[in-house]
Amino acid sequence: MKECLDKDKIRKLRKVIDAYYLTTNPLLKDFTERSLNSMRWKGIGLLMVLDAAFTSVGLNYFNIVVPAIIRFKESFYDIGKIRNFNQLLSYNKESLKYIWKNDRSWNVAFGIAKVLRRYSGNDDREKLRSWARDSSLESFRDNGIGKVKGVGLVTYQYLRIMGGIDTIMPDKIVMRFIEKVIDEAGIKVHYRNIIDGIKKLEHLFKMVGVRPVEITWMSWLVDSELRKILSGVHKEILSVL
Repeated sequence: MKECLDKDKIRKLRKVIDAYYLTTNPLLKDFTERSLNSMRWKGIGLLMVLDAAFTSVGLNYFNIVVPAIIRFKESFYDIGKIRNFNQLLSYNKESLKYIWKNDRSWNVAFGIAKVLRRYSGNDDREKLRSWARDSSLESFRDNGIGKVKGVGLVTYQYLRIMGGIDTIMPDKIVMRFIEKVIDEAGIKVHYRNIIDGIKKLEHLFKMVGVRPVEITWMSWLVDSELRKILSGVHKEILSVL
C-alpha cells in the first residue's frame, strides 16, 4: 500500500468521505453505534441471526428481508414461542416457512444457532458477542460459523459486525462504493484476495479516522435504499435496525 500512504491522497480521501458524512448522518451514527453495541433489532440475538441468514440469499433488504423478520418477531418471538437459539433449534423448520420460504436461509439460521448456543452469555446477544470476540477475519474458514453450509465471507462479516466487531462487510454494494471513494482520492489498493483486501482497506480507512463499520454503513446508506428511508416509507422500523 505504498501508494496509499501519500499524504495528499490521504487528505483527499478524508475530504471525499466527509462529503458522504454530510448526506448520511445522523442515520450513519445511529446504525454504527447500534452495530458496535450489538443493538440491532433491539439487541435480540435471535433476530440478528435471522437477519444474517435471510440477507445471505441476496434479496432486497428493506422490501423483503425486514418485513419477514418483523413477521417472525410478531408470530413467534413476541408471544413466547421462539425466544432464543435453543427454542429455534427445537422447532420444525417446515412450520416456519410461511414466514420465509427459502430452505437455504433456514439451514443457515439453524447452523449458526447451533454454533452460537455453545458460547458463554446470559442471552443470545451475549453469546453472539462472545463468538464475535473469539472470531477473526483470518480464521474464517476454520471458524465454526464459517463452516456452516451457506455461510460465505459476507455473511460471516455481517455477523461479526452485529456482534460488535469494527470491520467491513464485503458485499457488492460496499465494495463498489469503496472502489468509487478511493478512486476519487486517486488511491489504488492492490490485494491478493478478498481477505487481504479487507485488511488493507480497513487499515487505509483507519488512517483517516474512519471506522470500517462506518464505511460499510455509509455504502448502504448512499445506495438507493437511503432515498426510501428519507421518503418516510421505512421510518417506522428505523429504531430497530
